[in-house]
Parts: sequence; structure tokens; C-alpha cells
Amino acid sequence: MASHGTAVPADMTSDLEARALDWIAPFSQAEHLIQARAWVLRLDPAASLAIRLAALTHDVERMFAGGPQQNFAEDRWDDPDYLFAHSTRSADFVQRWLEDGAEPPDASFIRDVRRLVLLHELGGDAEADVLQAADSLSYLETLQELTAGWVAANLCSAEKARDKLVYMRDRIRIPSARRLAEPLFEAAAARLGGASPGT
Repeated sequence: MASHGTAVPADMTSDLEARALDWIAPFSQAEHLIQARAWVLRLDPAASLAIRLAALTHDVERMFAGGPQQNFAEDRWDDPDYLFAHSTRSADFVQRWLEDGAEPPDASFIRDVRRLVLLHELGGDAEADVLQAADSLSYLETLQELTAGWVAANLCSAEKARDKLVYMRDRIRIPSARRLAEPLFEAAAARLGGASPGT
């Protein structure tokens, strides 16, 4: 079972997912990863273990120093260089974690998880589109405070932060997920209205 005080979701039946939950528990954005998995299951109740595990780990590179950085004030939110570096680094960490486990899964499963982590920002096939949508939905739901914090810390303007929310909403390809995203987007955008830049 997971440690660090992180609750195991009631629907989590896989030992591998429980191990992943334990791995990500120290991460400041662990809630985002856990909720991304919940959205995967809402969008596809029959979701495979590979996509559930990818949802739980897709941003894991941000737990470790030395990763790619964004200039929130100037960079495009869809900057391909950043998205490629972030996704690849996360996929590398996840692959190593799976291979170094006490009972590593078979190579084909590891390749499938890696593929999904690599595609989580862009989608590209039916399963990757579900993961991308779940990532966006979870971002809009769980990272509102983070986004507003960029404005409060003078890292970017409120307009640029709102552009991030628009980007996360509009990249969703699945129509039903787009509808689910709208109230989350509205709540996140409203929260930006109370984010006053620091002095």
C-alpha cells in the first residue's frame, strides 16, 4: 500500500498502481496525477492498466531536478521543444522505474506505458487522446491554485495564465471530455481574477 499519507483510491486494484502511488507521493503535484487517473476511468471505465499507470506517472520528471524549464511570461504553451523534452524525460523515468522493480512487467507492457507517457501532451490515437483529455481535465480541476500563483508571483500576466487554461481546454479532442472541461475551465479562469500580482 502507499505510504507518505497518500490515500489509495477505492477503485485501485493493481499492485503496480499502488507502487506507483507510493513513488509519486512526495511529488507536490501528486493530486494532479491521481486525479488524471480518475478522469481516465471516467472517460473509459474499461481503461487498460497501461493507461491507468501512465496517468499516474505522466509528469513524474518534475519530481527530479534538472528538467526542462518554461519561461511562463514568454514561451508558447504549446512549445514543441519543451513538450518533447518534458514527455521524453518523464517516459525515461517511468521506464527505468518499471525495469528496476522487484518484479518488472514484460517488455511489451513497459513499451506501451512509455508510448502513452510520450503522447500525453499531444494525444495521437484513441488511448492517447483519453490520457491527454484526462490530463487536461485534471489540470483544470487540481492546478487552479498553481496557475493563479504564477500571476501572484509575477511569473506571467493574468492574460498569459488564462491562455494556459484555454490551451489545456482546447487541446482536448474527445467531445464528451470537452463538455466536462467547460465548468472546470470557468472555475479556474474565475480564480485568476483573484490572483493579484505581487509587489
